[in-house]
Amino acid sequence: MEYRTLGSTGIEVSEIGLGCWPIGGASFRGGSPTGWAGADILASVETVRRAWDLGVTFYDTADAYGRGKSEVLVGMGLYEHKAAAVINTKVGNSLAAPGQDFSEPYIRGALDASLTRLERDYVDLYQLHGPPLELMTDELFGLMDALKASGKIRTWGVSINPVESSDRVVEEGMRAMEGGATSIQLVYNILQQKEGDALFPSALEKRVGIIVRVPLASGWLTGKYNAETVFSRDDLRSLRFPPEKVKQTAEMVAQLDFLLEEADSLAGAALRFVLAQPAVSTVIPGARTPAQVAENVKASGKPLSEEAMHRVRALFE
Repeated sequence: MEYRTLGSTGIEVSEIGLGCWPIGGASFRGGSPTGWAGADILASVETVRRAWDLGVTFYDTADAYGRGKSEVLVGMGLYEHKAAAVINTKVGNSLAAPGQDFSEPYIRGALDASLTRLERDYVDLYQLHGPPLELMTDELFGLMDALKASGKIRTWGVSINPVESSDRVVEEGMRAMEGGATSIQLVYNILQQKEGDALFPSALEKRVGIIVRVPLASGWLTGKYNAETVFSRDDLRSLRFPPEKVKQTAEMVAQLDFLLEEADSLAGAALRFVLAQPAVSTVIPGARTPAQVAENVKASGKPLSEEAMHRVRALFE
């Protein structure tokens, strides 16, 4: 495993972390799925443990993942190593009522609840979970600075929601950096490059750490799915990938077979593509089994060749 520094924080993180949304399992909000089907509690704990054994030190979760279950399982899996692990959790998707809540009382209460579930006195990184631009106020950012001063968090950042407008994503990322965020988390992968490419230069200039989520395009870049795929109704992807989107995505992935010429798997190539970006501090592929973690960590220290990078760019830029 190779390690990088998270922006200007001085916090060292494994360049491949563990995305812990999937281990939260299926969950619902207002009747709509907000999680991932098929998670097994014992396998989830073992996945976290196996990740540590393989050199993974960065663990990304949120109070909303499985409505708290993900944080509990991360705490259980890292029981012997919590002091050494770097844990990021998030706040803003209300567990008390529909919608989001970035008020001071809610955030302070949610942080204490997350610390209880994780069984820690502090979190290394606390991220605002998809705040819209109009809520990214100086007051909100000041609250995050106050939490840092209290010792309950080491540093704070913003996780940017993927919205329909790429320009909006970029605008939100720039506002977060200007407001003092030391990290930005965003979707970036072979199939979705535009927003990251727009934000990376500013992140490098301002020394803001970039955490890349969904590097495997919700599983599409593992090669497991095709034009006939139908996601179960308790899987969030059933909403994100209606039949037409499934067909379109399958056609895009089919153009990437050439990556197997220099990588053991399509997933490995996809992670190596992300790690080739100098602005990226860590990439957090989700995993639900120890075998998936073992496969993911193989990509560490092996960026794609320049030729492969150029071919990918030409296809999807």
